[in-house]
Amino acid sequence: MKPSPSNTSSVYTLQDLVRGRVKHGFIERWNNHLKRIEELNDKYHAYITVFEKPLAARGFLSKPLKGAIVGVKDVFHVEGYPTTAGSRMFHEKIAKTTATTVRKLLQSGGAVNGKTNLHEFAFGVTNKNPHYGDCLNPFDDSRVSGGSSGGSAVAVALGMCDAALGTDTGGSVRIPASFCGLVGFKPSQGLIDTAGTMPLSWSLDHVGVISKTVWDAALITSVLSDSLRKPLFIKPANLDGLRVGIPENYFLDYLDEDVRRNFEKSIEKAEKAGCEVVKVHVDKPETAARCRFIIVHCEAAAYHLKLCGGRMDLYGEEVRQRIASGLAIPASVYLNALRARKPLTMSFRKIFSRCDVLATPTTIIPAPRLEDEHVEVDGRLFDVRTAILRNMDLFNLYGVPAISIPNGFTRERLPTGLQLVGDLSEDVKLLRVAYAFERLLMS
Repeated sequence: MKPSPSNTSSVYTLQDLVRGRVKHGFIERWNNHLKRIEELNDKYHAYITVFEKPLAARGFLSKPLKGAIVGVKDVFHVEGYPTTAGSRMFHEKIAKTTATTVRKLLQSGGAVNGKTNLHEFAFGVTNKNPHYGDCLNPFDDSRVSGGSSGGSAVAVALGMCDAALGTDTGGSVRIPASFCGLVGFKPSQGLIDTAGTMPLSWSLDHVGVISKTVWDAALITSVLSDSLRKPLFIKPANLDGLRVGIPENYFLDYLDEDVRRNFEKSIEKAEKAGCEVVKVHVDKPETAARCRFIIVHCEAAAYHLKLCGGRMDLYGEEVRQRIASGLAIPASVYLNALRARKPLTMSFRKIFSRCDVLATPTTIIPAPRLEDEHVEVDGRLFDVRTAILRNMDLFNLYGVPAISIPNGFTRERLPTGLQLVGDLSEDVKLLRVAYAFERLLMS
């Protein structure tokens, strides 16, 4: 029988582990995950580097994460191991330091079992990688996992680790989480330190978490942050009277039929649970999306122009084209995009005077097929990248927290996601709301 999340994933959550409800000891859990990697990684390409022995701190089993086994996206430096960033360029470049995020994870009782695959240099949303293999979707191996943190999502979905770290510059944690039936949390920008992480766009990058549940994501986020209470054991928010904003423009304009149906059903369920649904208008979303496009392409091009050392031939064709497009953007256009970011963000944040959270479908389509270059949605033809990013990238420009939670399946049994967005620095509030929604949608 083909492996799938329903019959191969680890059945326990981090909440089970922390609460002492997991019967297996650490060594048995480690070996079970390693066995999953040995059985499935050659096909699904979730990991680039696998650690045969746990990377863990002394006394880790007595610390908040209780020996949770975590995969880390291969943009986080881990001393003594290569940081490939999904590229052939750096497959032998050994890191001399460890990323702040990984160090905090280890100090909090996490155990790292390897470095996960990604879209080359985190510059894409499908996780089709010409150097380390395409990450395949655990629900349908003819489809993409989503990216750029696709290896992290596939590893969690197939029981290769308990949770995983990723980065999110335009949806790169939330997209693969949605496509793989998981939780993907992008916190407020700056909540988690990016030091020791290979950048894509230094002004838009966020560190995020992919996990099985919202509770798990909240716990890991808390130990990685300097400002949240540690450890954070969240409780669900009270949905009675909670104001849920539904955008009346842009985000719902083009949706796959099953994505729309699942979204509308969930909002109806929220209303029945006592939520107040409020229509809100998002100001100039197309302008915001264009600004993010300009910023990410210019900053990535500037970084890689210096990084490549004249060896751009080692880069994949897709990434080379994107870097070239960034180099073609005039400096004045980049500066104008940076200048526009603050007023666009301030305008967006005004909606939270009318609602507690904003709700959208995570992506407007389910996971596309590996060979798809274009998709038709509600009569409009999109290139795959634009379709996947449409409901994602604005929240990186705004820097606000956003989370994707599982939201049912299409008729082809592909996962869809519900995205909840909070105001800047209201990460705990958003996580509590997401926890309540998660429980509601599972009931």
